[in-house]
Amino acid sequence: MQNICFQMTRKALLALTLVLACAIPALAQKITVTGTVYEPEGEPALGASVVVQGETNGVVTDLDGNYSIVVDPNGSLVFSYIGCEPQTIAVQGRTHIDVNLASSSVALQEVVAIGYGTVKKSDATGSVGIVKPNEIEAGLASSAQDLLVGSSPGVVVSTDGGSPQGGASIQIRGGASLSATTEPLIVIDGVPMDSKGVTGSSNPLALVNPENIESMTILKDASATAIFGSRASNGVIIITTKKGQSGRPQVNFSANFYVNTPRNYMNMMTGNEFADYIAQTQGKDSTPYTAIGQDGVIYNTDWQKEVLRTSFSHDYSLSVGGTAGFLPYRVAVGYTDNQGIIRNSGMKRLTGSINLTPKFFDDLLSINANVKGAYIRNSYDQGALGSAVSFNPTLPVKNPNGNVFNNWTTYINSGNVAGPTTPGTDINILQAVNPRSLIDDYSSKSNVYQSVGNIQFDLKMPFLRELSANLNLGYDYSHGECANLNSAFSPNAWLSGFSVKDENGNVTNYKNGYTNRSKSLDENLSLLLDVLVNYNKEFDAIKSALSVTGGYSWQHFNQEGHSFSVVDPAIANAADESIRKFAGYQYADTYYYKQAYQLVSFFGRLNYTFMDRYLLTATLRHDGTSRFGKTHRWGTYPAVALGWKILDESFMESARGWMTELKLRGGYGVTGQQGLDSDFYPYLAKYYNNLSNMTNRYPLNGDYVHPLNPDKYNADLKWESTATWNVGLDFGFLNGRINGSIEYYIRKTSDLLVEANYPAGSNLSNTGIINAGDLRNEGFEINLNTRPVVTQNFRWNSNINIAYNKNKITRIADGYNGVTGSIDNGVYVEKHEVGYPAYSFYVYEQVYDNAGNPLEGVYVDQNGDGIITDADKIMYHSIFPAVTLNWSNTFNFKNWDFGFVLRGNFDNWVYNKNQANNVFVNPTTSTVPLSNIMADTYLFTQARNTEQLTSNYFVQNASFVRCDNITLGYTWDNLLHDKLRLRLFGAVQNPFVITKYKGLDPEVSYSKGIDNSVYPRPITFSLGVVASF
Repeated sequence: MQNICFQMTRKALLALTLVLACAIPALAQKITVTGTVYEPEGEPALGASVVVQGETNGVVTDLDGNYSIVVDPNGSLVFSYIGCEPQTIAVQGRTHIDVNLASSSVALQEVVAIGYGTVKKSDATGSVGIVKPNEIEAGLASSAQDLLVGSSPGVVVSTDGGSPQGGASIQIRGGASLSATTEPLIVIDGVPMDSKGVTGSSNPLALVNPENIESMTILKDASATAIFGSRASNGVIIITTKKGQSGRPQVNFSANFYVNTPRNYMNMMTGNEFADYIAQTQGKDSTPYTAIGQDGVIYNTDWQKEVLRTSFSHDYSLSVGGTAGFLPYRVAVGYTDNQGIIRNSGMKRLTGSINLTPKFFDDLLSINANVKGAYIRNSYDQGALGSAVSFNPTLPVKNPNGNVFNNWTTYINSGNVAGPTTPGTDINILQAVNPRSLIDDYSSKSNVYQSVGNIQFDLKMPFLRELSANLNLGYDYSHGECANLNSAFSPNAWLSGFSVKDENGNVTNYKNGYTNRSKSLDENLSLLLDVLVNYNKEFDAIKSALSVTGGYSWQHFNQEGHSFSVVDPAIANAADESIRKFAGYQYADTYYYKQAYQLVSFFGRLNYTFMDRYLLTATLRHDGTSRFGKTHRWGTYPAVALGWKILDESFMESARGWMTELKLRGGYGVTGQQGLDSDFYPYLAKYYNNLSNMTNRYPLNGDYVHPLNPDKYNADLKWESTATWNVGLDFGFLNGRINGSIEYYIRKTSDLLVEANYPAGSNLSNTGIINAGDLRNEGFEINLNTRPVVTQNFRWNSNINIAYNKNKITRIADGYNGVTGSIDNGVYVEKHEVGYPAYSFYVYEQVYDNAGNPLEGVYVDQNGDGIITDADKIMYHSIFPAVTLNWSNTFNFKNWDFGFVLRGNFDNWVYNKNQANNVFVNPTTSTVPLSNIMADTYLFTQARNTEQLTSNYFVQNASFVRCDNITLGYTWDNLLHDKLRLRLFGAVQNPFVITKYKGLDPEVSYSKGIDNSVYPRPITFSLGVVASF
């Protein structure tokens, strides 16, 4: 037994010895390496990454730049740091390795797009914002303007609610005009876009698939925009799309799926609540109570839910880029199906783009060719939501007994609802139409075809490589057509009817359940020719760099179209044979229009850098337009800007260890404005012929002719001009862990183009466009980008921007009453007046009781004369928010990422017309037909009147904080042996809004400031996938 035990023990000892013999060499293979990583300036690098090559094992340097890592003595370490070139160093058995990093050539040479060229970001002297959308941002955006929301301080994007068409108003630093356009100039790959859209097109940005955008550069101040001259008073947005890269083909695919649902509803009374209210206030024996329900049944119809829905949307994008032989290329296609939350509203878009960037003659000749196209199919509703809010909630959607209005519950002249035998001609012409009929029995569809393209030739002179010439030929084409039709026997078809004239000119109006089908078509074409010469030279002997650009630009804009209406072709199948012949009949002549104008420009720019520290930019542009008379046709727009890289001064040497950038900028410049209304030649005396106006005709030789009518004109019209002063400070700390900018600006616009009264007898109209006014914008912007936490596995990026803007009208023409902001026929609630912001509310000051309820018909007598007149109205806030804020955060843990974006507008005021329409109980509940009223607010017992409507009671603080989105994603970087990168993410958009505003949504279009049937923003849940291989 002992022998056996001894043998077992001996075997165990032998096995243990073998294990130790193997383990000791294995342990000897790993060593601990320590050291310090230094920035290019010689300071310790905080948060630098140290990774074992070929492994996931890694560490991050501490506050003093020190690190410690276990590694194979024959292995290698990879050192990387933001803004520096990565370094791979062989260990070679060493236990201590210090590393001096070098600045990244990519970071040093990072450029931003400016007008007619690029400039190193570090050398930019103007106020420039840069947006580079990532995969999630592009996936969440249904249109390019969505990428601009909250992206840069001072840029306010007012989307058209939740409309699937994605219309938006964009303003930079408050806008610079009253009557002319306040939209910025959009430049796509070197082609300035025509700001006038066509039927069915929301704006030029709808052409570009967000997935194809490489960057968006926002030029804000005049020193940056003056190179664009007369089209740049409201700023410039330069969009650069993605290009093909050298190497093997790169394929990118993305798919996004969305579920959209209404976030909230107007709090109106339910059917039972409304019935009880009528019973309490009018009595059960009253006429109004007899109009409750139908056949004794109260239906409790929620009309808002009848109009709104939960919808499903999706979009796809595919791109292929690479090099075929000598030809770099990128081809992309995209498809979007965006269904709105209002029934039957939606947008389907197919986009395509091709980019070719070949080079010839040893890269002396570079060619950049771009073609983009889009086909957009839109479906619209007929303002059904506004009707849904107020329609009687006790009635059914359809009459269970039937009627001639396709069975839709419909009011007739008596105030009752139509029955089976009610004739269609008895429809009530004053009451709102059944909301569902406005959707189900209405068709409004548009087809839009858009294309923009250009080809650029850039030739470096072989005899002088610093000199190059550039030729840019481009076009912008849009074609839009829209057809509208109310279905036969729908309530609106009975209301509208159609008209017919016989050979003697006698007109007969038919109301038989059929109406007209209208159609309109617009076509815009603009052509571009740019020729410019660039000279770039570095003079080492005098430590200077010079860049000079000079050029010529010609742009031609042509717009034409027509509109007409014909009797619904469905009448060919009418039961009444006598009216079948009217199918396709056209009563009024087709209305045609065609107009064109040209813009010719000469421009130049000089960039000078001394000691890579002192910067000078000077630009000059001379524009001529055919929209003004000969004496005012030309405008000159100069600009100058200075920059000082303070951190490069010797006295800042001690700060370079913790600061990475400190640059002071200042600039002044002038830009112009000639974007008037649809009249291209307002300075010319001309005549017009309105063929569609059938009442403006005269008999002549047995026929009727339309006379030529003289039109108003103003031969003295000239450019608006905007002078801008801008001061900015760019800063960076801790190797880019903190960076940002602070800007202060003043913009003064003179010779405002406004609609004003002409002196009596001086023109062919009482009012017209004149130059008569000045406007001042003043504000500041703060942009702060931070990386508060950076470790090997976890990173937190937090960016915030804040903007403040205040505008004031400083001069206005005599005779200009300035009222605007229509809420009803002849009723206005806004006004332009000297000393106040543009679009200030112009209202009576409401008086309240001790309980905080308004005293009906009681307003502050501002002048103390004992009577309430317009003289007692006050200027009360402005429609523009004083402060805007955006805060975005991204958290990365290994391959996971989580992010959220909060956005706020403060001192934001809105006229709540939806509330004003639904809080007057007289006559809406005291007479028939009945209309619903709100359930959660004070109800006015006095009859609806102009004075109460123009009270500041309905001007409400709509300040808000909105969560734009919350996202969560995961990325697989190295699938299929590093051949596939896959990313999956989910998001919720618009999950909550913090506000005291009582309307559907506090964010309305700032070009209006009036909340009236706004398309509500939905909550959107999305799932996206991005694949690259």
